[in-house]
Amino acid sequence: MPSYQVSTGREASLNKARHNYGYNVEDLEHGYNLDNLESVGTDHPPSYDTAAKHEGRKKKSGHKRSTSVLQIPEICDDDYYTRDKWSNKLEFLLSMVGFSVGLGNIWRFPYVAYKNGGGAFLIPYFILLFFVGMPMVYMESAIGQYSRLSQLQVWRCAPLGTGVGVGTLVISLLKAVYISVMMSYSVIYFGSSMRGIGDEVPWSYCGSWWGSTENCVTRHQMTDDQRLVMNSTRCSGDVTSDCTDLKYSAEEFWDIYILSIGPGLERPGDLHGWKYDLPLCLLLAWIFVFLVSVRGIRSSGKAAYVTALIPYCVLIALLVRAVTLGGAVDGLLFLVTPQWEKLLDPMVWKLAAEEMVLSLGTTWGAFIMFGSYNRFHNKIHIDSVLVTFIHFLTSILASCVVFSLLGWHSLEKGVPLKSLAEIGESYDFGLRLAFIGFPETLAQLPLAWLWSGLYFFMLFVLGLNATSGLVEAVLTAGYDGVPKLRQHKAKVSLGACIALFLLSLSMVSFNGSYIITLIESYGIRMTVVFLALWEVVAIMWIYGYKNFSKDISLMLNSQPWWFWKICWIILCPLILLAIFVTMLVFWEKPSHVNQATFPDWVHLVGWVLVGISAAQVPLWAVIMSLVYCIRRKVFGVFKPSLSWGPGDPKVRKSIQREESGMVPSRGEYAESAPSY
Repeated sequence: MPSYQVSTGREASLNKARHNYGYNVEDLEHGYNLDNLESVGTDHPPSYDTAAKHEGRKKKSGHKRSTSVLQIPEICDDDYYTRDKWSNKLEFLLSMVGFSVGLGNIWRFPYVAYKNGGGAFLIPYFILLFFVGMPMVYMESAIGQYSRLSQLQVWRCAPLGTGVGVGTLVISLLKAVYISVMMSYSVIYFGSSMRGIGDEVPWSYCGSWWGSTENCVTRHQMTDDQRLVMNSTRCSGDVTSDCTDLKYSAEEFWDIYILSIGPGLERPGDLHGWKYDLPLCLLLAWIFVFLVSVRGIRSSGKAAYVTALIPYCVLIALLVRAVTLGGAVDGLLFLVTPQWEKLLDPMVWKLAAEEMVLSLGTTWGAFIMFGSYNRFHNKIHIDSVLVTFIHFLTSILASCVVFSLLGWHSLEKGVPLKSLAEIGESYDFGLRLAFIGFPETLAQLPLAWLWSGLYFFMLFVLGLNATSGLVEAVLTAGYDGVPKLRQHKAKVSLGACIALFLLSLSMVSFNGSYIITLIESYGIRMTVVFLALWEVVAIMWIYGYKNFSKDISLMLNSQPWWFWKICWIILCPLILLAIFVTMLVFWEKPSHVNQATFPDWVHLVGWVLVGISAAQVPLWAVIMSLVYCIRRKVFGVFKPSLSWGPGDPKVRKSIQREESGMVPSRGEYAESAPSY
């Protein structure tokens, strides 16, 4: 870190306070004592490259009072900044990787790639991940590490962007309950897989014990007439003519045994009841989430050693089995051989962009939370690059598994790989794809119960990583807002998990599948891109990329590389804006496979979900502007608040001593590397 050259004496301190930090009469009204800076007992920031006119030399490595790190008169108690820290760097990295790797990597990414040119899809995905995903991971984790604040309090850097923090809290809660339901499905499927020991897995045949109907057909026992009929439109509540009621056994097992799906959303509040198993499995899922988050990162960090590594063990086991099957080589060649004409298709780029934004995990607040528990001088830029590339390589690993199985499936059916679009064609790359398409493929393998059990165990663990990360991000916002809550983490975690369990109960009702479609389409997919856009705009254009770069310089002893600045200032906002506009242009009203058209009141509820998340941005911009107008600081809403600054107490004390005319100890302030 740079050494600081400071003047001594009362006059020099007074001049420095007034000229370098912008003190004025208004500051005196707040109780600032310019005659004795040290006696005030507050932490003061340094000033970056500001001319010291009264000293005849230049200040180095600090902030201007008017633009960046400010003194913190209202929060001078070190206990306020006392927070847990990662026991070691491996816990931090495993937690980051565990959160960023999810269902999108394991299942949706491979099938989106299959439907959009195989290797050709990897090119736009990697480009967008490199120029948008990786810079945003760096930005979020760095600002969290610098301030040691959550996704909500971090907006002290730019009060106008407070709505982004509120919006991310809302979608984090929605995403947490959404994923917890997926975990409950995984529990039932795991138990059903065990019934296949010595027999077939239940979804591979039409079994009366799980409620199959006369319309059930088994894929490997279909007649030619049935195959012809299955290519026609499926009947639903809205489609009753020129359609077929036939369903594959895996589909009926999902609809009847797992979901006990109801007739649809007909009247507000009509859930059509529950059956006992799904709520119990949901309760089990939230018990595991509570156990992981009961002590904050002290418990989740230790759990990450297991939960972050299990998916890779399962994927490697599945890959070893898949590549030994006939036709696996053809599937892998299809993955790595680009269809270059697909690169000219705008829809391929649109899908790649959506997949990158939705699967990486930015904008949910978890990366900010993970970074806030780091040491101040941790090399966060290296960690961000590493996590992003692990995320990408995980998608490639999962794709190798899926494409190997597709190659084998193609060989077994005698159908060209390009034409093998049956699995996943009508599942919209969502939960139906994960719980119908892949299990149906695994059911045809020898020892199907084993591979199916491993797959659903992996899905449960992936959901646990994501849900616990989202819950911890929300709880951290509460701890930072009310620091005394840190003394009652177990009680707070228990209360939060109970509340979220109750909130998610509606999604495991007979009509729960329709509610999930509504939340995923309106509350999550549309909103996350909008919030990501305003997040990067607020940090880089309101708080300012120069201030952000100086904050990073204070942590890492070097300015960010020019590549990062170009991505943050230009590429990220423009690409995210293009993604958002494209999503609006191609937006269609969501529907369900069993209910092609929702009533108007359902879409109204959907837009309310959009409103309680995305509308927080303009709402809080207006609120904060009015607050600052009342304070007679109209332009203060664009500047950091008085409580913004480095969160590390040692750094703050060193800055305070420097401003008081005392040269800080280099060993105390300028750590060259984090000490775990």
